[in-house]
Amino acid sequence: MKTFEVKTLGCKVNQYESQSLREKLLTSGFKESVRASADIYVVNTCAVTQKAHQESAAAIRRFNRLNPKAKIFVTGCSANHSHSELKNITGVACVLENNLKEKLPEFILSKTRETGPENPGNSLKARISTFHKHTRAFLKIQDGCNNGCSYCIIPKLRGSSRSRPLPEIIEEAKSLVGNGYKELVLCGICLGDYTDGLGLSQGLVRLITALEKIEGLLRIRLSSIEAKDVSPELISLMAYSKKICPHLHIPFQSADDKVLQLMNRKMLSGGYRKLVQRLREFIPSIGITTDIMVGFPGEDGESFNNTVMFLKEVMPSRIHVFSFSPRENTPAFNLQARARLQVVKERQGQIKALARELALGFYRAHLNKPLEVLVESNSAIPFYKGYSGNYIKVFLPKAEHLINTVVTIKPIGIYRDGLLARVKN
Repeated sequence: MKTFEVKTLGCKVNQYESQSLREKLLTSGFKESVRASADIYVVNTCAVTQKAHQESAAAIRRFNRLNPKAKIFVTGCSANHSHSELKNITGVACVLENNLKEKLPEFILSKTRETGPENPGNSLKARISTFHKHTRAFLKIQDGCNNGCSYCIIPKLRGSSRSRPLPEIIEEAKSLVGNGYKELVLCGICLGDYTDGLGLSQGLVRLITALEKIEGLLRIRLSSIEAKDVSPELISLMAYSKKICPHLHIPFQSADDKVLQLMNRKMLSGGYRKLVQRLREFIPSIGITTDIMVGFPGEDGESFNNTVMFLKEVMPSRIHVFSFSPRENTPAFNLQARARLQVVKERQGQIKALARELALGFYRAHLNKPLEVLVESNSAIPFYKGYSGNYIKVFLPKAEHLINTVVTIKPIGIYRDGLLARVKN
């Protein structure tokens, strides 16, 4: 029996799609490898930045070194972006673009076929029943994006926004909950653009309302969502729901209006401020996390300082900071006035330092306050690990079996990148 291994790079949508591929391979008669090498490797790539693409190519080469006789199948966004380059890497048997991803088992069975069926469909048809090595399950509800941010290549690689039918999502959610998953993380390339498959407004609110009725589902978490898509209806639903986690990841990218306009973002800094104020007014315990891009063309010292001051004002609990990556075939690729590499590194370091400071402040604010935590893993250190609803990592002493249970905890101190706590009696 042929063995396989799946390597995933990039976003939650890619992770979901890899799990779907894994299940299809298992049901097609393949066996997942438990050794260092496999007969077949699947690399589900990412191309959101040049670094991500390079990491994808490096993973392919690493598998070829590990087993030169193995057949390597490549899919994902880099397969769309750099098809010829990846196809020429030694060991690659086939490169499948995103619209062929769900047909991967057929390509592997045929081993040499490099053209798919005439009507291959698209990756929205992926479906899962488990989520390998995860306590929380990701649930893909949407694909593609219409936002047109000037720096982003993903709409060209995944296409325009499209949504899965609501009944299909509910059926899959019930299956996951039936298999023991207590928390589902809703994900999409542009999550807030979900329209319940019928083009109706407030589709995300309708979907969440339907998911809340599933018996046994204890927590619903939203992945990254654009500020423009956090509607008053969604905020109200989150404020009164007993199942929606009080956490939103809102990618601000910058807080300087000049830079935001160059990025073709759909909301400026004033809108960001009002949104954060509204969220904290209705959901005081909410954790707000974000992405910040530094070094975008046109970002000068004043622009950067505006972003720093904004972050100090709104105090996100986590900040993912990264530098601008010029991507061909995007409007930002031809923009001039790029900051020097050393300046970009210094700005990145400054935001990272501020991120640590703000995270510690968020942790301190929750000391001795009860939190609901889904215990997710039995780590190598003498603690269980899990996350609170507002996305604080929590460490619990190992005393009894707690994995995949939701417990009320009392934080007693700051530990590593989170809180040390004990189960509240």
